[in-house]
Amino acid sequence: MSSISECALDRHFTAQLRKLRLYSQEHPISKEECELRQCWMDHLQQAKGEDKYARNCMTLMMYDQFQQTGHLRKPFTEVENIQRSMDDLLNEYDGELRVEEQPAATVEDAQEGETNASCYGGGSSRCSKEVAVANPLPEFESVKQSNQDLLKEIDSLHSRTLETEQHYKTKSQLLEQKMAEKTRIDQQESIYRACRGAIDLLKSWPGDQAPLNFLATCLEPLLRSDLVSSTQISELDRSLEDVLDRMVKQICTRRDENVRILYDHILHNQQDMIKEREGKVRRIQESLKLERQRLQLLSEDLKRREDLIWRHQSIVTIPRKPSEEPASPRNNRVRILSQGKVLQNRANRSDMQNLPIWNVPERQRV
Repeated sequence: MSSISECALDRHFTAQLRKLRLYSQEHPISKEECELRQCWMDHLQQAKGEDKYARNCMTLMMYDQFQQTGHLRKPFTEVENIQRSMDDLLNEYDGELRVEEQPAATVEDAQEGETNASCYGGGSSRCSKEVAVANPLPEFESVKQSNQDLLKEIDSLHSRTLETEQHYKTKSQLLEQKMAEKTRIDQQESIYRACRGAIDLLKSWPGDQAPLNFLATCLEPLLRSDLVSSTQISELDRSLEDVLDRMVKQICTRRDENVRILYDHILHNQQDMIKEREGKVRRIQESLKLERQRLQLLSEDLKRREDLIWRHQSIVTIPRKPSEEPASPRNNRVRILSQGKVLQNRANRSDMQNLPIWNVPERQRV
């Protein structure tokens, strides 16, 4: 029993269920028998693990009872047996079956012996003691052995079938993987080319004047194979175009704002430089004006001193020696000029001492 797999037991149980259903369809069964059979079928289908062998034997027993008597007998007629273990129930029923078969055979043999004795005039009691009680092989054991052989054969066939199925399944999986890999590579290549074309369209897109259809171009291979919905892609394309258009407008606005800020900054710097230069020019003009005034004062002072010198010179008389000859007018003029310079220098020194320090030229300050 240990060599029989659970899969083989399940297949055998399924075959027995089909036989029971066919028998129920071909032979009339009372409503009580149908309900009792269905109750036991539900109970047998819940068997697990080691109980599956006993389950199959109970199913065979039920089928044999229907074939022999047309209705169910013990242990199926006792509903409380559903709560018991199938192995215990099967062993108990097997023992009761053998005990029932042995007395029946003994009674039949005894009756046959008495009949023979009465015919030949012999003692009936002696013949009854010499009757041999036969113990024939139970039909259940033969059916059980044949079922085990059938299950072994089914299990071996199923094992070979599984091996063949696994072999072809492995080959099929390898072939499917190769085909899927080839399809995936081709699809990736087509998607790559479609995306490159969409990028070229994006470079030459004139904005909201024409539709972009970026996603539809990228996913064009998938749209051909109906892997994505064209309606959804169109909606996404419109959303993408709106987003790109807003981004472009925001970038242009930001660029214009940056250019305006840059121009304002440059203009402000130029105005500051112009103001600074105007301030320098104003300060230079003021300094030149002051210098002009100072030079004018110096010029007036110089003219006043020259007038003073000439007045002094006009009243100065120079004595001559008797022996000297009268000089020429040119020599007299030179001598007068040299004397005037000496007097002017003296006057300048005396006047400089009386002038304030800011009226004195820098080269004459001590």
